[in-house]
Amino acid sequence: MKPAPSSPSSLRNPGALLKNPSAPVDSLRMLTVAMGINNHEAVNVPEQEIILRLLKEHGDEGLSTRELANFCGMSIYRVRHLLLPLEKYGQVSRNKMQKHHRWFLP
Repeated sequence: MKPAPSSPSSLRNPGALLKNPSAPVDSLRMLTVAMGINNHEAVNVPEQEIILRLLKEHGDEGLSTRELANFCGMSIYRVRHLLLPLEKYGQVSRNKMQKHHRWFLP
């Protein structure tokens, strides 16, 4: 009796074919932006989507970097790191009040 041939690891674990497991999500995001279905070109990680949702919920009052950090359970430095690309692509805007910033949706 011959032993059953072992299946390649790529068949047992389809994710092993991908060098970057988030590549399909990234490709889909770029496609939706290109098609005009999604205008969140600068959104690269789920946390940025959470930040945009929070800013939408708070409307005209906006949120400070500290408030966003508290809501998201992240450091203010991480939140700022996530906000800057969103600002660069026009997804958020900020009001600078002395050394503090208040963030808004445009």
